[in-house]
Amino acid sequence: MRKTIYIIAVFLLALSVYSEVKWEILPESTNVVSQKSTQLKMTATWTGYETISVRTPRFKELKGALVKDIVSYNESKPGAGGTQHTATYVIDLLVTNAPGTVVETGLIEVMSRGLEDSEFSSSDLAGVTLNVRSARLPWLVIAAAAAIIFAAALVFVLKKKTAKKSAAQPEQNLEEEYLAKLEESKELRLKGETAAYFGKCEELLRSYLRAKYSIADLDSFGEKEALENGVDQRMVRTAKEVCALCFNVRYAGYEPSSMEEKRAYDFLKELLIRNKPNRQKETDELYI
Repeated sequence: MRKTIYIIAVFLLALSVYSEVKWEILPESTNVVSQKSTQLKMTATWTGYETISVRTPRFKELKGALVKDIVSYNESKPGAGGTQHTATYVIDLLVTNAPGTVVETGLIEVMSRGLEDSEFSSSDLAGVTLNVRSARLPWLVIAAAAAIIFAAALVFVLKKKTAKKSAAQPEQNLEEEYLAKLEESKELRLKGETAAYFGKCEELLRSYLRAKYSIADLDSFGEKEALENGVDQRMVRTAKEVCALCFNVRYAGYEPSSMEEKRAYDFLKELLIRNKPNRQKETDELYI
């Protein structure tokens, strides 16, 4: 009996070790240009069979730069000792400090929580310091200027030739672009690739909300932010429910019903169609 208890204790201890979340910060470059963008890549990794929720990192004392956008994506693959999980955040920073100074990220708060935890555990990561310099002009300035002038003249000629064709074929708007991508996801569902299908639906939904409403992190976007930005709160709640369903199918082994498969697709399609702008036709009458 004691031997059995000892084996169980060792197994539980191994699970807790494997579930430890490790963070890595990798700047695009330690030398940045004033008034230009630079990227900071933060990666959280853990190994094990436990599902862990990781929140978007938060800068506590960012100096010399502004956060323009945060793009996140997850990846899981089998490995020795359990599934290897990776959550990556690509943070786009706009450098505001003058040349000769530095950008200091300060402490960066990271939070994670297991399925059985009631609250997120928080810790602070040491930040990084980036040197700010002015933009350097290429040494072949004259040759570059001549090439630009030649290219501009060539573009002008080509634009004149294709002006009528461009007028006849209007640009594809954001909703049409995502509707086309959503239509492609149906093939995954027909093939029975359920996890990939839900992963594609979640990717398209988060990407569209980021492009349409500037929602960088849907999970932390609450009612207060929705009111401040004029975003429909019911739409945000439903979007979170759909993303949670997609997450459970991909990482928690949840088997969805056919109605749930249809719900993820229908919600995004209806959202895109509702937001799609109406193009004026030549036959439309204009009342003044």
